[in-house]
Amino acid sequence: MFAIPACVVGCVILLVPGASAQNQSKAKTQSTQQAKQELDAARDKLKDAQADLNKAEKELDKAKAAHDAAGAKIAKARAGALAEHGKKLGLPTVIAQRDNAVRSVDAAQTALSKEFRTQADYQAAAKEAEQASVRLQSLRDDKSLSEEQQKQLTAELSKTIRRPAEMERERIETNAGIQALRTKAFEAGRQVAALQAQTQKAAEDDRDVKAAQKAERDAEEKVKTARAEIEKQKKEVVSAQKKATTEQQQMQKVQSQAKTKKGKNDK
Repeated sequence: MFAIPACVVGCVILLVPGASAQNQSKAKTQSTQQAKQELDAARDKLKDAQADLNKAEKELDKAKAAHDAAGAKIAKARAGALAEHGKKLGLPTVIAQRDNAVRSVDAAQTALSKEFRTQADYQAAAKEAEQASVRLQSLRDDKSLSEEQQKQLTAELSKTIRRPAEMERERIETNAGIQALRTKAFEAGRQVAALQAQTQKAAEDDRDVKAAQKAERDAEEKVKTARAEIEKQKKEVVSAQKKATTEQQQMQKVQSQAKTKKGKNDK
């Protein structure tokens, strides 16, 4: 057989271990680089997701502001429409008539009360009420009466105290002139209520009010869309955060393995 020179054999034995170490070192470097690239990519994705979430939150703020402004425009449009249609229907006039009728009732009642309080029967009742009030105040300290007697006397005295006011109310309620004024004020109030209902309906059907309401609905939809986008971006951030954490752990694992193998090779 052909003999292999000893020097050749020796050379082969010396070269193989060196090549293996280089390959292992190269593999470690590649693993570390790949882990770092994946970690950097995960961190970049997390950063982008957070930026998108921040942008979505700003869009929601803008949408809310636009919705609030749209609501204010509805109020303004409705107020203008109520004034315009109310004037056309004559609402200010009937309101003034009602207010005048109410003032007439108040004035008539005040005048009648003032006149009635000068009459002898009212003055006598008022004097009795004053005396009853004084007696009621001292009743609690009257030990000569039983509890049942105190209750009965308290009820009688209270009735006497209320009598002047009841007499005055009865006189007012039975006065034909005041009743007529009250009827007039009541009818005026009914007219006001009827015209207010018509005015309200006309205002809601007003073109400007309807346009403002549509704008408010559109703005509300944008708020809903913006909120949905925020929820979506929050999920993206959570997912990106998990990915970044996983890649960070993988990077630490690769680095730990590299240190372990290096220590063994050094030995």
